Amino acid sequence: MFSYSAEHEPAVRVSPGETLLVETQNAFGDQTFAPGETLEGLSLDGADPLTGPIFVDGAEPGDTLAVEIDDIKTVGPGMQGVIPDFGILEWRSDVPLHFFEPRNGAIEWLRGIEIELRPSLGAIGVAPENGAIPSIWPGDHGGNMDTKYVCAGSTVYFPVFHPGALLVMGDCHQIQGDGELCGVAPETDAEVTVRLDVVKGQTIRRPRIMTASRFMTIASAETLEEAVKIAVRDIIDLLVEDKGLTEDEAYLLITVKADVEICQVVDPLMTVRVAMDRSFYEGLTVR
Repeated sequence: MFSYSAEHEPAVRVSPGETLLVETQNAFGDQTFAPGETLEGLSLDGADPLTGPIFVDGAEPGDTLAVEIDDIKTVGPGMQGVIPDFGILEWRSDVPLHFFEPRNGAIEWLRGIEIELRPSLGAIGVAPENGAIPSIWPGDHGGNMDTKYVCAGSTVYFPVFHPGALLVMGDCHQIQGDGELCGVAPETDAEVTVRLDVVKGQTIRRPRIMTASRFMTIASAETLEEAVKIAVRDIIDLLVEDKGLTEDEAYLLITVKADVEICQVVDPLMTVRVAMDRSFYEGLTVR
């Protein structure tokens, strides 16, 4: 499956609070490549296959879907190369594909450089409000956000646009830095353990992420500037609604206590986050 859409039949139906194991396929899907080959022949139409949809009982439009990621276990090697005309820079198209086998929680990257694994899901989202969106696109539904904090220990929140939410996921990386600059972090199959819940009556416009130490709003748009404005507006609105600040106070507060950070700059839309320390956010009270 290569799109986010309410037209897809659910693969499984679960109850709120239920935990399940989801097997995901690497970003190349059924397109196979050998070490040393290039990604010149990769079709983006067959990239980022998605597992699902998962229908969550009780999730209705206007609710929020909470996806608690308990564990991400990579399966097999990670693969990294360069897709022509896809990264942040124009680059040679003959860069060979490299394979990295995980051992003891790390990979031996090129020239003996050891890098610790930090698996994350590049693509995770719900059925969008309207139509079908290709799997390589991010948006208000989540999608291909390529956000390194979609990892074990995080809870990702999505708006629910259709009954059951229809959650899908895929595109796991062994590790990814902010930006996903060349367009291909080490791509891998994975087994993802998630716990799904529904927050009734809570309406959000776009994804949010809660980690052990941080809270963040996520937005995607054609430009980084536009995405930043949307994510900033979202966290201002949240501080007003949830913490009782005025809009002026919220705007002043995020200037000293929040950070604008880039998630990815290589997909059809740019994705950013506005992040705040979780302990500060949760302890914030207004006198």
